[in-house]
Amino acid sequence: MNRPAPPAPVPMTPVLHLYLSTTARPHRDAFGRAASPSGLALLRDASRRAAGPDARPARDDGGRWHWPGSAWRGSVSHAGPRGLAAVAEGAWIGVDLQDERPRPAALGWLAGVLGQPPEGVTLRHWAESEALLKAKGVAGIRPRRVDLPAWREGWRETTCGWWLWSGRAGADHVAVAAEHPLPMQWSEPREGEERQP
Repeated sequence: MNRPAPPAPVPMTPVLHLYLSTTARPHRDAFGRAASPSGLALLRDASRRAAGPDARPARDDGGRWHWPGSAWRGSVSHAGPRGLAAVAEGAWIGVDLQDERPRPAALGWLAGVLGQPPEGVTLRHWAESEALLKAKGVAGIRPRRVDLPAWREGWRETTCGWWLWSGRAGADHVAVAAEHPLPMQWSEPREGEERQP
């Protein structure tokens, strides 16, 4: 009996899973400031929601989150009581979340790194720079120069070969960087959780 050959496996495009959360009653630090939710807890929850590893992630030498023994990668960011975690299988990623508040000194410094006039630099630029540095594994190193592509909707390729996406989540600026454009899936809150924009 002549059987047809089984179909070749179709490579799956990795999906970038994002989870935005708010701590209803954030803990306060010694100065009375709202403390951010735990990054490790956010990453583990995002991984479970994406059917990823149910294990503790580790950091590589560049500070990037990954799950040893698997191709899963992650990134996390905080802005006061808000947290953003992202996971993807097979692609290094970086995320950043920035809340809207005045930061003239930080944006002035970033203007020099971007080679732009200070009045044109916004928190979107800050979030995009942070996400890109996290994805590349150099977030702990003060950059001399960062080149961001002009903003437009969707993924944009950078001059260093990485890709950026940015937008808003309510009043917050969100940025994502990846090795290549990825379809994005935002997690829906579970019953009893606060709904996000």
